[in-house]
Amino acid sequence: MRKVLFGLLAALPIGLFVVTLAQFSVNVPWFDDFDPFPDFLRKWVNSTDLSTQLELIFQPNNEHRMIFGKLGALVYYWLFGELNFTFLHWLGFGFTLGTLAIFIAVFRQQKIEWEYLIPLLFFLFQLQYHMTSLWAITALQHLPVIFFVSLTCYLLSKKQFGWAVLTGFCANFAMSNGIFVWPAGIIILFLQGRYKLLLTWLVAGVVAVFLYFRGMQTLNNESSFGYFLQHPHQTFFGFFTFIGGLFDFFPDRSTIERSVLPTIGGMGMIAILLVALVKVWKLFRERTLAHQETLLFLLGVSTYLLANASIIAFLRPRFGYFVMIVSNYKIYPALFLMVIYGFYLVLNRQQTKKTHFKVALVVGIGIWGLSLLHYWPTINERRKTLLAGAFNQEHNGFGLGFTPNTPAAQYIDSLMKFNVQREIYHYPTTLIPVVQSLQKPINFPIQPQLEYQAEGLLIREETYSFTPEMNGALYVSLQSNRRQYLFKLEPTLYTGRNWLKRYATGTTLLIPYAAVEPGTYQMQFVLVRDDKPQSTHYQPIEWKKKA
Repeated sequence: MRKVLFGLLAALPIGLFVVTLAQFSVNVPWFDDFDPFPDFLRKWVNSTDLSTQLELIFQPNNEHRMIFGKLGALVYYWLFGELNFTFLHWLGFGFTLGTLAIFIAVFRQQKIEWEYLIPLLFFLFQLQYHMTSLWAITALQHLPVIFFVSLTCYLLSKKQFGWAVLTGFCANFAMSNGIFVWPAGIIILFLQGRYKLLLTWLVAGVVAVFLYFRGMQTLNNESSFGYFLQHPHQTFFGFFTFIGGLFDFFPDRSTIERSVLPTIGGMGMIAILLVALVKVWKLFRERTLAHQETLLFLLGVSTYLLANASIIAFLRPRFGYFVMIVSNYKIYPALFLMVIYGFYLVLNRQQTKKTHFKVALVVGIGIWGLSLLHYWPTINERRKTLLAGAFNQEHNGFGLGFTPNTPAAQYIDSLMKFNVQREIYHYPTTLIPVVQSLQKPINFPIQPQLEYQAEGLLIREETYSFTPEMNGALYVSLQSNRRQYLFKLEPTLYTGRNWLKRYATGTTLLIPYAAVEPGTYQMQFVLVRDDKPQSTHYQPIEWKKKA
């Protein structure tokens, strides 16, 4: 009965997560996706020998090796002859389900009741890390590495050393922070007293790390050392901000305002962990820890998470302190909450365990609910912006993350044209009705304000605001005899005191001068409501390279 209740309650966070993926995943690459997916497949289909193809799989992309992402793209290509980014998003979700299954197996072997596992679902299946779930490159970096690290710690706790070495190599090559699986394993093997195997583990780790970084270009991390010497406080506080990232309840405020709660939350989480570790230390002194498989697993995973947080806090502040609370990384604070909760489930008596369960459930539901409130609208808007970007990429050679007329944009244009011509990739057709509506304009009330700024043309429109509709949006079209551009106006972010509110009245858009070819254009607006696009003529404009 308890298992059935667990399944019913699990359907809520997992079900809404699945609905989010189903609704908002689009088959569109973005920014860093091009190197490990479209470019990889282009090189793959042009290669003729096995050694070259293997080299392509292990070839680094920036500072990572996207082995499981590339293999996922390759499997889909073998089966269907195409590249599909929605499939890659679902593949990442599969790794997340695998991580959940490992945690459930670990706690159930400790005879922990099913209902006590419910908070894990709300910690894990929330939308704060949507830029991991709905961005292919991050989905197939962070999610596989977390799965394989968890699996490795589980296997080591069960004394399955050989399989653990194999999955340790998988974690190592999932992405760069996978190398911290080796310190995690060191902790587990040391506490088990398996010193001969510990030496073997160290050798395997050295070999794996050497192979991972062999042939990799400089990562320019030397500049992080200089930045750290000038701003050591950012690394100190950044560690706690990163750990407490799920307490980022003000996503539209300034970085300083946003960082306060995560930093305090991170300090609190570390303090809670230290209290648990005091109890673990007593078990170690009593020589009973070596047989506590669940605690060994949690110690291994927490070692990995702490090492990862430390290196992020050290290397990343030079890109801006906002990186500590960027959506891409928030799967790690979620996992950290799961680990802390696990310690308290295992280490405490039944009555105390009930109290911790109630607290964890309230915290988990609170974080989950606020993530829906804040990020569901964001995800909705991002989908439509990506679709407009895909239109411009298909018809104008830019739109998916790179500045027009730059070498990077030209590289992406040639890459996408190759994949389209070979029928490996197909652009979405979602916006065809929007484009078709431009041929039958009508009159509807609209009062855009045009302002020529130094960077580009700023368009403001106060009549139409955010709508939760799936396809509801306001677009602007610029059409000449040679070109047609389509841009989506973005809802104005709310900056008042009501931190539960996401958007204010009106929409805005800044079109950089470099994005549009000089010439005379007819400006039209398209409003989509109830899945019915309506367009209206506005005025002709003369586009120049600068104001």
